[in-house]
Amino acid sequence: MKKAFVILSLSLCIGLGFISCSQKKIPVEGEEYSIESAQRFMEMARQAMDGTQPTDEDWRALFATKGYHTFFQVWNWTDSTEWQRNIRNGFDLAFNPARKAQLDSIVARPLGEESSDEDFFTYNFYLTKQRFNELYEFIHTADFGQVMQQAHERVLQFLPAGADTLDLPPMKCYYLAFDPEERTGNGVIFYDYNTAFEDGPEGLVNGIAHELHHQYMGLLMNARYHRDCDDAALQAIVRNQLEGAADLINKGTMPVDKLGAYGPDIVKMYNDDYFDSPNVLRQLDSLTCGYLAGKLDAKQYQAAAGCAHFEGHTTGDYMVFLIRDQLGQQAAIDCLGDFSAFVQRYNEAARKADGYVFSETFVSHIDSICSDLQTGE
Repeated sequence: MKKAFVILSLSLCIGLGFISCSQKKIPVEGEEYSIESAQRFMEMARQAMDGTQPTDEDWRALFATKGYHTFFQVWNWTDSTEWQRNIRNGFDLAFNPARKAQLDSIVARPLGEESSDEDFFTYNFYLTKQRFNELYEFIHTADFGQVMQQAHERVLQFLPAGADTLDLPPMKCYYLAFDPEERTGNGVIFYDYNTAFEDGPEGLVNGIAHELHHQYMGLLMNARYHRDCDDAALQAIVRNQLEGAADLINKGTMPVDKLGAYGPDIVKMYNDDYFDSPNVLRQLDSLTCGYLAGKLDAKQYQAAAGCAHFEGHTTGDYMVFLIRDQLGQQAAIDCLGDFSAFVQRYNEAARKADGYVFSETFVSHIDSICSDLQTGE
């Protein structure tokens, strides 16, 4: 089950310098969000609950809405046909009375490692059916413009001094229905409307602020570094800081008791992986030192990039939260986008906490690469 390893706030901010800036402008009302896709999905759900299942034309019209159309364009590295199939099949399982036995079997067990991708969509749409009236009111009455404004204000509290002067392009958040997640890529946020309702007002603001944080980090990286880098160890450090620093906004404490719609076995896996972070960082250090010593070839060294578990949400949280808890939150914020400083502050915090400390060889390697990237050499 691959979804457990990409859980929560997925981002395309994997490399250095991927974000391009456009001229800042004042968004007009409604430009910063769209609920069209969510509204159309809910109308299809209402009709299905009244006995009329959607036609192929209904599905084409849904996927042609701006939210879905943009999502399939931004996430063009994945198979949009598979996404559409999962959405359609999940909907049919949730709203077709003829498949009630299958639906009951799926929702009777928590979402876990053995769940198929389709199960995540099915369970999410089942929740739509269970609380349809509440969701309908939420989608049609919530002030999503105010949510965006509050998210912009919130994210600035987790950025280093001067970040508010960065030229962040206008961001748009599309609310639609898919699996219970939120995602960002290419300057656009996609939020499952069921998850938005589940998060509650403050959680929704923090969730969007988390995604905005990724965009600001991209701008900070672009300002500091003059070229991209494919070094495997640095890629892990980037991902760990990317998610760990953003998780200061909408998580803040570990272990977690709940992860959205996910079941207890995934929550346990997530927490266990968090507490195993010292071993993951030790592996990152060992792979890097082995490569620098000529004991590993470049292909073997690529395994270092994988030392950011759960896309950085566990290993990165461990690193960033340790800095916050030992040195203060501002220490974790001030080194955002400065990966050499991030590693050094982590080591300082780890020494205070008697945790795993990166070797001098590793620290020097990251420092050397970052110095080269800053000069463009």
